[in-house]
Amino acid sequence: MTREIRTAASLAPVLGRDLLLDYRSSSGFFEDADLDTVRRGGARDLALADGLADFEQALANRLKTRRGELAALGHPDYGSRHHELIGEPNVDRTRHLIKLYVLQALRDEPRIERVLAVDVLPEHQPPRETVRITLSLRVQAVSQPLNLVLPFSLGV
Repeated sequence: MTREIRTAASLAPVLGRDLLLDYRSSSGFFEDADLDTVRRGGARDLALADGLADFEQALANRLKTRRGELAALGHPDYGSRHHELIGEPNVDRTRHLIKLYVLQALRDEPRIERVLAVDVLPEHQPPRETVRITLSLRVQAVSQPLNLVLPFSLGV
Protein backbone atom coordinates (compact mmCIF):
# COMPACT_ATOMS: atom_id res chain seq x y z
CA MET A 1 0.00 0.00 0.00
CA THR A 2 1.45 3.37 -1.01
CA ARG A 3 0.94 6.30 1.31
CA GLU A 4 0.83 9.87 0.10
CA ILE A 5 3.29 12.45 1.39
CA ARG A 6 1.39 15.12 3.28
CA THR A 7 2.27 18.62 4.44
CA ALA A 8 2.29 19.78 8.06
CA ALA A 9 -0.94 21.68 7.48
CA SER A 10 -2.70 18.63 6.05
CA LEU A 11 -1.45 16.47 8.94
CA ALA A 12 -2.72 18.87 11.60
CA PRO A 13 -6.28 17.42 11.64
CA VAL A 14 -4.82 13.92 12.19
CA LEU A 15 -1.75 14.59 14.35
CA GLY A 16 -2.84 17.83 16.01
CA ARG A 17 -1.88 21.43 16.53
CA ASP A 18 -0.65 22.98 19.77
CA LEU A 19 1.51 25.75 21.11
CA LEU A 20 5.14 25.23 20.14
CA LEU A 21 7.51 24.57 23.00
CA ASP A 22 11.12 25.75 22.93
CA TYR A 23 13.58 23.25 24.44
CA ARG A 24 16.75 25.05 23.29
CA SER A 25 18.28 25.42 26.74
CA SER A 26 17.82 21.77 27.76
CA SER A 27 20.53 20.12 25.61
CA GLY A 28 18.09 17.75 23.90
CA PHE A 29 16.52 16.44 27.10
CA PHE A 30 13.02 17.82 26.31
CA GLU A 31 12.96 19.57 29.70
CA ASP A 32 12.55 23.14 30.90
CA ALA A 33 10.49 24.17 27.90
CA ASP A 34 9.23 27.66 27.31
CA LEU A 35 6.58 28.82 24.86
CA ASP A 36 8.14 29.72 21.52
CA THR A 37 7.23 32.91 19.70
CA VAL A 38 7.18 34.11 16.12
CA ARG A 39 7.16 37.61 14.63
CA ARG A 40 3.98 38.38 12.69
CA GLY A 41 3.56 41.79 11.10
CA GLY A 42 5.92 43.52 13.50
CA ALA A 43 4.43 41.97 16.64
CA ARG A 44 5.39 38.84 18.51
CA ASP A 45 2.86 36.05 18.80
CA LEU A 46 2.85 32.52 20.17
CA ALA A 47 4.18 29.97 17.67
CA LEU A 48 2.26 26.81 16.77
CA ALA A 49 3.39 23.25 16.17
CA ASP A 50 1.46 21.44 13.42
CA GLY A 51 1.24 17.85 12.31
CA LEU A 52 4.37 15.79 12.85
CA ALA A 53 6.14 18.54 14.84
CA ASP A 54 3.16 18.66 17.20
CA PHE A 55 3.08 14.87 17.48
CA GLU A 56 6.82 14.69 18.33
CA GLN A 57 6.34 17.36 20.98
CA ALA A 58 3.26 15.60 22.39
CA LEU A 59 5.08 12.27 22.49
CA ALA A 60 8.07 13.80 24.30
CA ASN A 61 5.65 15.40 26.78
CA ARG A 62 3.89 12.06 27.36
CA LEU A 63 7.18 10.30 28.07
CA LYS A 64 8.56 13.12 30.23
CA THR A 65 5.43 13.20 32.39
CA ARG A 66 5.22 10.86 35.36
CA ARG A 67 2.20 8.59 35.12
CA GLY A 68 -0.46 9.91 37.49
CA GLU A 69 1.01 13.41 37.60
CA LEU A 70 -2.02 14.82 35.77
CA ALA A 71 -4.64 12.85 37.75
CA ALA A 72 -5.98 16.02 39.38
CA LEU A 73 -6.67 17.37 35.88
CA GLY A 74 -8.64 14.27 34.90
CA HIS A 75 -5.85 12.29 33.19
CA PRO A 76 -4.75 9.65 35.73
CA ASP A 77 -3.28 7.30 33.09
CA TYR A 78 -1.32 9.90 31.10
CA GLY A 79 2.48 9.64 31.20
CA SER A 80 5.05 6.95 31.81
CA ARG A 81 6.25 4.97 34.82
CA HIS A 82 9.94 4.91 33.86
CA HIS A 83 10.53 7.86 36.22
CA GLU A 84 10.03 5.39 39.09
CA LEU A 85 13.48 4.03 38.19
CA ILE A 86 15.40 7.21 39.03
CA GLY A 87 18.18 6.25 41.43
CA GLU A 88 18.45 2.69 40.09
CA PRO A 89 21.75 1.49 38.58
CA ASN A 90 22.18 1.69 34.81
CA VAL A 91 22.16 -2.09 34.24
CA ASP A 92 20.27 -4.38 31.85
CA ARG A 93 17.41 -5.00 34.30
CA THR A 94 16.77 -1.27 34.74
CA ARG A 95 16.99 -0.61 30.99
CA HIS A 96 14.51 -3.46 30.31
CA LEU A 97 12.07 -1.92 32.81
CA ILE A 98 12.45 1.49 31.16
CA LYS A 99 11.60 -0.14 27.83
CA LEU A 100 8.54 -1.85 29.33
CA TYR A 101 7.25 1.39 30.87
CA VAL A 102 7.85 3.34 27.64
CA LEU A 103 5.98 0.68 25.64
CA GLN A 104 3.08 0.94 28.10
CA ALA A 105 2.97 4.73 27.62
CA LEU A 106 3.14 4.40 23.83
CA ARG A 107 0.21 1.97 23.93
CA ASP A 108 -1.97 4.82 25.21
CA GLU A 109 -1.09 7.14 22.28
CA PRO A 110 -3.89 6.77 19.67
CA ARG A 111 -1.90 8.43 16.84
CA ILE A 112 0.64 5.57 16.83
CA GLU A 113 -0.27 2.83 14.36
CA ARG A 114 2.57 0.52 15.36
CA VAL A 115 5.72 0.56 17.45
CA LEU A 116 8.52 -0.68 15.20
CA ALA A 117 11.32 -0.58 17.78
CA VAL A 118 12.22 0.72 21.22
CA ASP A 119 15.84 0.56 22.34
CA VAL A 120 17.17 1.70 25.69
CA LEU A 121 20.96 1.87 25.71
CA PRO A 122 23.55 3.36 28.03
CA GLU A 123 24.89 6.63 26.69
CA HIS A 124 28.46 5.90 27.83
CA GLN A 125 30.72 2.90 28.34
CA PRO A 126 30.97 2.00 31.14
CA PRO A 127 27.35 2.99 31.82
CA ARG A 128 26.79 6.14 33.84
CA GLU A 129 23.47 7.73 34.79
CA THR A 130 22.08 8.54 31.33
CA VAL A 131 20.38 6.24 28.84
CA ARG A 132 19.12 6.96 25.34
CA ILE A 133 15.60 5.86 24.52
CA THR A 134 15.39 5.39 20.75
CA LEU A 135 11.94 5.02 19.20
CA SER A 136 10.90 3.97 15.72
CA LEU A 137 7.17 4.34 15.15
CA ARG A 138 4.58 4.09 12.40
CA VAL A 139 2.41 7.18 12.85
CA GLN A 140 -1.06 7.78 11.37
CA ALA A 141 -1.05 9.55 7.98
CA VAL A 142 2.77 9.60 7.73
CA SER A 143 4.50 7.52 5.07
CA GLN A 144 7.94 7.21 6.69
CA PRO A 145 8.64 5.80 10.15
CA LEU A 146 9.22 8.42 12.84
CA ASN A 147 12.53 8.05 14.66
CA LEU A 148 12.97 9.90 17.93
CA VAL A 149 15.71 9.84 20.57
CA LEU A 150 15.02 10.87 24.14
CA PRO A 151 17.78 10.94 26.76
CA PHE A 152 16.78 9.96 30.28
CA SER A 153 18.84 10.37 33.42
CA LEU A 154 18.64 7.83 36.21
CA GLY A 155 20.45 10.30 38.48
CA VAL A 156 18.69 11.66 41.52
